[in-house]
Amino acid sequence: MPGSATSRRRLRPLLLLGLAVVPAAAAGATLGYGLKFDLPDVKKLEDYTPPLSTRVFAQDGTSLASFGEQRRTLVPYRDIPKVFEQALIAVEDSNFYHHSGVDLRGILRAAWYDVRNLTLEQGASTLTQQLARNLFPDVLKPEKTAHRKFQEMLLAFEIERRYTKQEILRLYCNQVYMGHGRYGIEAASRFFFGKSAKEMDLPEAALLAGLVQRPEGLSPFRHPERALKRRNHVLERMAEEGYLRPAAARAAEREPLRLSALRESANLAPYFVEEVRRLLQSKYGDESLYQSGLEVRTTLDPRLQGLANAAMDVGLRELDKRQGWRGVKVRVPPGESPDAWDPPSWRDGVQPGEVADAVVVSVSEAHARVRAGPYRGTLGPEEIAWTGRTYASSLLKRGDVIRVRIEPGGLDGAPTFLLEQEPRVEAALVAIDPATGAVRALLGGFDYRRSEFDRAIQARRQCGSAFKPFVYAAALTQGMTPAETILDEPTVFIDPQTFVPYEPENYYDRYYGNLTLRHALENSVNIATVKLLGRVGFAPVIDIARRLGISTELKPYPSLALGAFEVSLLELTSAYGAFADQGVRVEPHLVEEVRSNDGAALERAKPEVRDAVSPQIAYLMNRLLEGVVTDGTGEAAAELGRPLAGKTGTTNDFTDAWFIGYAPDLVVGVWVGFDEKKSLGNRVTGAQAALPIWKQFMETAYEGRAAEDFPIPTGVTIASIDSTTGLKASDAAGCAPVISEAFLAGTEPTAYCSEAEHLRLKLPYPFQRYPLDEDGALAVPSADLDRLLSSEPTVRLTIGGRRLEAVTPDGKVSLPIRRVPGRVADPIPEEARGKVDPAGWIGKDGRRATAVMIRR
Repeated sequence: MPGSATSRRRLRPLLLLGLAVVPAAAAGATLGYGLKFDLPDVKKLEDYTPPLSTRVFAQDGTSLASFGEQRRTLVPYRDIPKVFEQALIAVEDSNFYHHSGVDLRGILRAAWYDVRNLTLEQGASTLTQQLARNLFPDVLKPEKTAHRKFQEMLLAFEIERRYTKQEILRLYCNQVYMGHGRYGIEAASRFFFGKSAKEMDLPEAALLAGLVQRPEGLSPFRHPERALKRRNHVLERMAEEGYLRPAAARAAEREPLRLSALRESANLAPYFVEEVRRLLQSKYGDESLYQSGLEVRTTLDPRLQGLANAAMDVGLRELDKRQGWRGVKVRVPPGESPDAWDPPSWRDGVQPGEVADAVVVSVSEAHARVRAGPYRGTLGPEEIAWTGRTYASSLLKRGDVIRVRIEPGGLDGAPTFLLEQEPRVEAALVAIDPATGAVRALLGGFDYRRSEFDRAIQARRQCGSAFKPFVYAAALTQGMTPAETILDEPTVFIDPQTFVPYEPENYYDRYYGNLTLRHALENSVNIATVKLLGRVGFAPVIDIARRLGISTELKPYPSLALGAFEVSLLELTSAYGAFADQGVRVEPHLVEEVRSNDGAALERAKPEVRDAVSPQIAYLMNRLLEGVVTDGTGEAAAELGRPLAGKTGTTNDFTDAWFIGYAPDLVVGVWVGFDEKKSLGNRVTGAQAALPIWKQFMETAYEGRAAEDFPIPTGVTIASIDSTTGLKASDAAGCAPVISEAFLAGTEPTAYCSEAEHLRLKLPYPFQRYPLDEDGALAVPSADLDRLLSSEPTVRLTIGGRRLEAVTPDGKVSLPIRRVPGRVADPIPEEARGKVDPAGWIGKDGRRATAVMIRR
C-alpha cells in the first residue's frame, strides 16, 4: 500500500537515529536529567508511600477482604524471597546487577529488531525502567515514542544513581501490578496462594515473576494453560542464568498450579464485610479507608460463618420447596445447541457440592440428562420427588436451563444431580459470643449478589412471640415465680387512657385455663402473656427491654407483649445474650482492632457492658427458655441433646418467623420472611421456618463438644413442684408430673399440691378462676354459678347441689362445691363502665370474654 511504504520510509531514519544516539544518551544521561525540568524529582522516592488498601481479617487471621483503589501491602527487602528475586531477574532483566538503569546491549538488540522489522514494538526495558514507568505514569505515557523512551532512560539513570539495587527491588516489588487489582508481590501472593510472599516456594515464585509481563492475560485463574506455560518459561530462564540446576527446573515444571481455594473470603461473609466497610468509612473517612493501608481484625469466626452459610442454604431451600415447583424460567438461546452452550455462570468453574446452573440435553419419559460444566448427570423420579411429579418429562424439556445440586461422586465416581430452585424467601442469621459481644457469624440474606440489603442489621421487623421473654423477665423481677399461675381465657384488654379494647387470640384458637408462667411461656400462650403484661405494667417491661439492648421504638400498648413493635435481629439476639451471660449485656461489635500500616493501634474494641438483670433472674429465664426447647414450641431443638434455651416468634398472617436461642457461650438468632411482608404460608411459624436453620447451625457448631450447663448463681433454690398446679410436690394422688423448678431463694411455694387441685384444673376454664376452700370444695359466688351452669351444658350439680360434675376430654370430673356470697367475675371493670360496649366480646369457643384493665 502506498501509505504503508511512505510510513516505512519515514520510520527507517528515526530507527537508525535511535541506534546512533543510544551511546550518547548513556554518556550524558545525568546532564540530560538536570536539563529536563519536566521530569519528576526521584528524591521523592525516599518517602515512598503508594496508596495502600485496607486489609480486613477474621478472628483467626484469615483474610476476608481488602478495600482500596490499589490493593497493596508493603514489604521490606528482607521479606522478598530470594527465589522470587532470582526468577524476576532471570525473566525480566538478567543484567540487573551489572547495568546503571539502562541495559545498552539489550537496547541495541531490541533496536536492531525494530529496524529489521520496521516497528517500534520491541522492549528491552530494565526493571529500573519498568519501575520508572510504574512510579511516574503521568510523565511516561504508555505510547511507545522515542521521546518517551528517552525520558524513561533518564529517570532510570537517576534512580540508579540515588538508590541501591536492593532499594530498587524493594520499590519494584511493592509497586508492580500483578493482576486482579493486586499491586506488589505481598498482595499477589496472598491472593493467589493464600500465604505471605516470604513463604513462596520455587514454582509459586516463578508463577508470580511470569505475571509481570501481562498480569491479566496470564492470570492462573482465568488462563491456567497460559500461566503454566509462562511459569515454566521462567523456570527455564532461571536454569539458563545459573540460578537453578536443569534437573531442579524440570522437576518444578512438573508441578501443577497450586492456587488458594479461597483467595479471599469476602464471599464467605459478604454482609459482614460490607458492614465493617461502612463502619470504617464512617469513622475514618474515604481517604484512610481506601489509601492508608489500615489493618482490621474482626470478630468473625470463619468456621461458624461457613456453617451458617450452609444451614441457611439448606433451610431456605427446604422451605421454598414446600411452596412447590415454579417451573423453568431460562432456556438456551435460540440458535444455540444445548450440547455446546455454556451459561455465563460456568466461567468461574463448577464444583461438586455446589448448586449450579445445568442445561437439559435430553429428556425421556422418566429421566432427564443434564450437563453442568464438566459434569454430566441424570435426574430421575427420586431426584425430582419434591416437585410432586414422577416423570421428568412432565417438568423439563431439552434446552431448559435449571438449577441442580451436584453431590460428590459415589463408588462409581459419578456425581449425583438433584433438582433445585432458587428460594424467593429471605432470611438472616447472627451468632454472638454473649460474654464479649463479638459477632462470630452474620448473614444478612440468602444471596448478597441478589440483594445487598442486610436483614440482620438494617431491617426492622415485628418479632412476635420472641419478645415475650422480656415480659416474663419483668414479672420475675417484680417477685413473681415461674410456678405462679395465670388464667388463660377469652379476654379483652382495655387501655385505661384511651379505653380502646384489644382482644388477642391464641394459636389454634384454644384456651388453656390456669397455667403456670412456665407453661404459658413454653407454649407461647398469647392471652396469658398479655394478662401478665397487665399485671406487671408497660413501664417495667419497656425498661427491661431497654436494659437488655432493645433500642427501637416501644409503645405502651397491649400488643407490646406479642412483639408488635419492630426490632433488628442483631439487637434482639444480643438481648437474649444477657440471659446466657448471667444478666450482663455486652454491646455487640464486629471490629476487634484497627491498626495503621506501620502497626500503631488506632482502635481496640471496648464494648459497653452493663448489668441488665440480676444473675438470679437471668438463671430463672434460662430455665424457662430451656423449657421452650425441651417441652414447648422449640422442642425440635431438644434432639441436639445439650442444654439449650430459646424462643420462637411468629407474627400475624405468618409474615415473619423467628427463633432466638443460645447455649452458655453462644447466642444465635434467625429470621425468615419476605422483604415485602407477605405470608410465608398458612401456619408457617418460627418453629417451622426459622428453627430448622438454627438447629442445623447449632448441631454442626457444637459437633464433638461436651455439653455445658448454665451455671447456677447463689441466691437460687431448686425445688420439686407439681408442674400442673405450680404447688409444692407431694405424694398425693394426681400430683404429677413433678419437675425441678428454680426460684429466688425464699420464694419457692410452701403449699402442697392435692388431688382436688388437679380436679379443679380439669374443669372447663370458666370454673378454674375459683379457689378451693379449706375443706377442698370449689368456692363459687352464687350469681356466677347460676350464670355458668346456664352456659355450660357439660357441667351440672349433683347430690342436692353439693357436688359439681363435669364431662371433660379427660373423662368425668366431680368435686365438692360451695356457694359463697358476692360476684367475682364482673365482665366490665368498674372504671370502664359506660365507656366500652361488651356486646361483641365473645371468645372463639362462644364463651363470653372477660375484660381486664391494663396497668401503665
